[in-house]
Amino acid sequence: MDNASVPSNANEPGATSNEPVVANEISTGGKITAGVLLIVFIIAAVTTVIAFWPDRLPVAGKPARYLYKAFNITLLDSCQSKSSSYEELIKKTADKVVFKKDTTNKDSDKVKVATLKLFLQKADSLKKQKCEKAKIDINDTIEFNTIILILVAAAGFLGNMIHITTSFTTFIGSGQFKSSWVLWYFVKPFTAAALAMIMYFAFRAGFLNSSDPGSNLNIYGVMSISAFVGLFTDVATEKLKEVFGTLFSAKDNRPDKIKPDVKVSVTSVKPEKINVTNPNNFIITGENLDKTKLIISINKQVLAAGDIVIADKIIHFTFTVPADQAALTVFTLLIADDTGKEIFKKDIGV
Repeated sequence: MDNASVPSNANEPGATSNEPVVANEISTGGKITAGVLLIVFIIAAVTTVIAFWPDRLPVAGKPARYLYKAFNITLLDSCQSKSSSYEELIKKTADKVVFKKDTTNKDSDKVKVATLKLFLQKADSLKKQKCEKAKIDINDTIEFNTIILILVAAAGFLGNMIHITTSFTTFIGSGQFKSSWVLWYFVKPFTAAALAMIMYFAFRAGFLNSSDPGSNLNIYGVMSISAFVGLFTDVATEKLKEVFGTLFSAKDNRPDKIKPDVKVSVTSVKPEKINVTNPNNFIITGENLDKTKLIISINKQVLAAGDIVIADKIIHFTFTVPADQAALTVFTLLIADDTGKEIFKKDIGV
């Protein structure tokens, strides 16, 4: 088997390479059923794309409704008719109207205007008659944006079906399929379809013309992006996270804002015993140690802040026992915040 075909995502079934190879946790009947379901879902996604593919995109400023008939999504004209357009009706009417030049009549311009009005009246009358004869029930039509959303979701679903089919066959072939991942295989394509729609909204808002119903929309580009989103859902999710973080990241410079409740914890203190004659190299480990101002004292003697190095998970300082405390056998280490609230306390012997 080609190693390049093995998925490398650690969040997918069988992604850990250090696990021992074991038998597949699926029966022969389960393999056949899963294979049939994968084929059915792929065919369903492909069929949906073909069934809802429009015959042409709407022209800017024109009505964008289609005859709702599977495998024959046809764009309707302004009177919801599959008949000739208004321009064609005008042309047909023009053939029946003859403009004659009257050189004997001084009011020839008035005659031309009257003839032109008659021409337009006949054209409008013919248009209304055609529309009245070719009315289509609004329930038999579908809006262009609805078609695009269906196609986007179907493309995302189809792209993810390719991904999970590759994943499934790879782990079945390598003998590492885990039954605990069955739900992942069923749910993933539907989440990919939803993710493709979200990505379409993001691109439509930022990069595509939102005011034009269709003439400036590259339907092939939209479908390609949707399919790639389904094929690489993790990459798409990270990209959306990056876009969202860029758009909505902001600094709060309010001087009196409420600070988040960060828990500072101490896990270990070294040394375990204090040397009263030599300097003691203290190393304190914990979590969020640099998230708030800390006051460290030993036997109520506060250490200077400049003598302490504080990082996120470690505190380091050197402590030398004062001459007047050399006879003590117990030293109390106290760590508190700037309000005096005790965070950690420990008695250290000599």
